[in-house]
Amino acid sequence: MEYSKSETIEAGMRFKTKSGIIVETTGITMNVESTEVFVHEVEIVEGIGQSNRYYHNLDTAKPI
Repeated sequence: MEYSKSETIEAGMRFKTKSGIIVETTGITMNVESTEVFVHEVEIVEGIGQSNRYYHNLDTAKPI
């Protein structure tokens, strides 16, 4: 699935990023107009940085 083309995403989906961080979607999405992609807010759920939130292009992460 191409998450970067999805205007919405459900909250609670878990992914493992390229750097090995486990994150969970919050359901918030932002359109990056300069690149014409959508990024989705995620929260770190395990390890260093737990509870921190940031926007991520989920096409580069693996669903778990």
